Amino acid sequence: MKKNLLGVAACTAVALVLTGCGGGGSGGSGGAAGEPVVDGTLTFAINEDPGNLFRHLNSSATLSYVYPFAYEAPVYFDDAGEPQGWLAESWEETPTSLEFTIREGVQCEDGTTLTAETVANNYRWMLDPANGSSFVGLVVPADAVVEHDEASRTVSLTTTTPNSFLLPQLGIHPIYCQGALDDPDSVASATNGTGMYRLAEAVAGDHYTFERKDDYAWGPEGAPDGSTPGVPQTVDVRIIENPSTRANLLLSGEIDLTAVQGPDEARVAATADPLIATSLVTGGFAYSQAEGQPTADEAVRIALTQALDLDALMRVQTSDTGERATSLAVLPPQICQYDAAANLPDQDVDAAEAALDEAGWVMGSDGIRERDGVPLVLDFAWNTRWPETAATAELIAEQWAAIGVGVEQHGSEYGVFIEDVRAEGAPSEFEVIWLAANYSVPNVLASFVSGDAPPLGNNYAAISNPDFDAIVAEAAELTGSEACATWEEAESEMYASADYVPFAMRPDVMYSRGIDAPMGAAGDLVSFFTLVQP
Repeated sequence: MKKNLLGVAACTAVALVLTGCGGGGSGGSGGAAGEPVVDGTLTFAINEDPGNLFRHLNSSATLSYVYPFAYEAPVYFDDAGEPQGWLAESWEETPTSLEFTIREGVQCEDGTTLTAETVANNYRWMLDPANGSSFVGLVVPADAVVEHDEASRTVSLTTTTPNSFLLPQLGIHPIYCQGALDDPDSVASATNGTGMYRLAEAVAGDHYTFERKDDYAWGPEGAPDGSTPGVPQTVDVRIIENPSTRANLLLSGEIDLTAVQGPDEARVAATADPLIATSLVTGGFAYSQAEGQPTADEAVRIALTQALDLDALMRVQTSDTGERATSLAVLPPQICQYDAAANLPDQDVDAAEAALDEAGWVMGSDGIRERDGVPLVLDFAWNTRWPETAATAELIAEQWAAIGVGVEQHGSEYGVFIEDVRAEGAPSEFEVIWLAANYSVPNVLASFVSGDAPPLGNNYAAISNPDFDAIVAEAAELTGSEACATWEEAESEMYASADYVPFAMRPDVMYSRGIDAPMGAAGDLVSFFTLVQP
């Protein structure tokens, strides 16, 4: 279940993720319809420890399954993808500004009252370079100016650079109380938020136990409160690495909610309810455009892509459970929905070989193409976060070998991979770099396919597409869904040029038994799930 912007990466198989940082999809109410379980225990299994519980410093998507029990955000997005008020009672948005009006009467775990200043200080904390937050540019624009007015309870952010998606970027990020901002170490393994639950016990690598705040009464409109029948008294988040064990415990009734993937998923799906269902891009790669690289030539990139059976690669990467990737951003709340990746070059092996011949890469006696005595051998960097990636990389190499292109495989553990592709000069070392990032809005993910190369930016392959950049600039002048058509045009241009080739996304399902979702099944609303008798 761990994903971060790069890797589901989120953050190339990248993943911040959160998941969009706490976003979730819709899978219905889990089919639960029995009587409420009063003061029960919700047992939720995840596959690894979330690490530091201070979200402003930890972008792991695993944490997004844990922090929502104790922390809330200014807004949430419902199952229809529409923003709804939470800590904010109203908001105003333009491409260069966002203003929240913060609700009155919201109480922090430490007994203080949440103020507009504290909300503003969350964004200021992330912007402060001394704090080293990884969310600058991902949640809070780097050029943002943050102000607050306690009398009107408003928090405002203004930017010089237009941004179509300020509300989903900033609005769903959790807000910490002032004591946590003053001493981040105090919430590394504890909580200080405004959510319905407080962390009662933390045993790293084993479990995190939350207890309900019975006086909680400031949730979103229509949300349960601390006295609503069915709201669990206790939430026990257990760390269970083995998916077969998680499946067995769910089916036996020992746990209520978990994700199961791989060979165990079919038997779980046959009897358990899909409560939260999302899609994740898990397969894709970018071609380096660094000076001197053969893949800096658009004709070569297109030819290499034409040589591939992307449908076959998708089936291998998803264990035949997924579908072709459609766009940069597929993680809920998915503001824009379109299939721009349909503009990737279609498979045409004959055309691929002819294009390489035309570009001067002719077949050598050893079966490898060469030009001016230099063989066409591609260094391919990928990571092992998804177990199917190694087999996918081998299939890519086989299909390229059929047209006389060699591959040097550089598969590594995720941490090593990120260190390698973020190193200065990496685009000159690798012609092909795995990229399967996940976030809810495309402008965040655009940093992986445009802008500065490492170490200054996240553009691992040093991609440069002036047409894409120009259309993105047009899109940035629009707000929210109004920008989607222009973003689709920009992405279509990028895929047609074979700058980035996303080819696989797979379902990511959270299964449950005995759970109702009265607010919908968005992942950031898990604190409002209720227990019912089967």
